[in-house]
Amino acid sequence: MAARSTSATALLWLALSATANDRVDLASFVRDAVASNSAVLAAESSLRAHVERRAGAARSYDNPELSIQTEEIGAFGGSHHNERRVVVGVAKQFDLHGKRQARVTVAEAQQLVAQAELETLRGATAGELLNALARWRTATARARLLEAQQEAMADFESLAKRQRDAGDISHMEADLATLALAETRMRRAAAEAQRTMAAEAVRRVTFHDDMTGWPTLDIEFPPLAEMPMEAISELPAVRAAMLRARAASAVAAEETRNRRPNPTFSLGVGREAGVGLAELGISVPLPVLDRGTHAVSAANADATAAARESDDVARRALVRFQSSAERYRIARRAWRRWLGDGAGSLEDREVLARRSWEAGELDPRDYLGHVESVAELRMQALDLRHTVWEAWFEWLLASGRWEDWLGMRGRNGGGEHEGE
Repeated sequence: MAARSTSATALLWLALSATANDRVDLASFVRDAVASNSAVLAAESSLRAHVERRAGAARSYDNPELSIQTEEIGAFGGSHHNERRVVVGVAKQFDLHGKRQARVTVAEAQQLVAQAELETLRGATAGELLNALARWRTATARARLLEAQQEAMADFESLAKRQRDAGDISHMEADLATLALAETRMRRAAAEAQRTMAAEAVRRVTFHDDMTGWPTLDIEFPPLAEMPMEAISELPAVRAAMLRARAASAVAAEETRNRRPNPTFSLGVGREAGVGLAELGISVPLPVLDRGTHAVSAANADATAAARESDDVARRALVRFQSSAERYRIARRAWRRWLGDGAGSLEDREVLARRSWEAGELDPRDYLGHVESVAELRMQALDLRHTVWEAWFEWLLASGRWEDWLGMRGRNGGGEHEGE
């Protein structure tokens, strides 16, 4: 049984050794998953559409109109000397109020919004994948620990039955071993179900069914780097909200310009009664039936709403960053304290309990109490590590440093604050 205990302890602390290859594998896995994610691909297509719209807006000049007019003068008057009038003309509307430039401004702003929204979606997808991997790794470790514990309880039950048959312990004490084995089996089954659900969450992001190709999370938890509060405004989600407000203001400006009618100039040449003629005309729409005031008011209201939403997004981003940093510091401090004080005593405690039971100093009930206490501490250690993982990933997303950390945009540097 001591061999079983050593195996369980080794399974728990195997993930404490970090290697550079693990980091590279994780970065490659996340990068490929994000790049092939259907939602990300859809956002990239949307961005390309906005690029084309911006190019189209830059070339959105009003096309000239060609007209050909012919008249038969005196055709219905009974005259035998009809006169024909033929005029070929060109008409062109002139943008005197900067409407085309307003359309370009709107298209540029919407393109920038699409770019920022794509970056936001990429970060959200990466965060979903990292958290799903953390849940799967934690569930896998729990299932393995319970597997080792089940084998240890099976050995304990077998030994307890032999002691019962020898008259060393009572039937009730031997039944404790049987009940402990049954409980461990149920807990293992539940852990396997949780592991399956966690694996499903990973597959929803990656569509990668081969779990042997999934990266480990054998990472060290670094201290936080100093980050100025001004950097919050550069986060993709914050930039997207600011750009949406800018785009809404551009739409309002466009609607204001659209209220001003553009004149149309026309020029025509032709002949009438054998004599050449030239025509010059100008026409201006009269904003009588539709003055466009409602469209302008609606656009201004949309711009105001977008500005308020931008302020709210920025405020929430700042709160998220500060909260994630504090949460990570607390979780990391607890994890480092556990590694320094509590982790090393688990195996010694289990071995000592085993020896005390064999020496007759502990009855089966007390021995089981010690074993269950050690098992519970191991599970709590896994939960604590999972908490640190989640807190670290949340800070990476809240600070916009996830690409730097994964080596997708250069390494993330920072000052060491070992006191955290």
